Amino acid sequence: MSEIKGQLLGIILVIMVFGIVAGSLTAIFTNLSASVSSEVAKAVSDNQYSHYSA
Repeated sequence: MSEIKGQLLGIILVIMVFGIVAGSLTAIFTNLSASVSSEVAKAVSDNQYSHYSA
């Protein structure tokens, strides 16, 4: 019985660690994509000779 409890605890800990890592990576990539998007929009709007600023 003790061995089963240990295995369940290990599984729960692994799932928690993967959840924390996935959440942090999602937040990081969302933040980076918003930052890149705003920088690209700023660069396009600053460029008066751009073909995309029609």
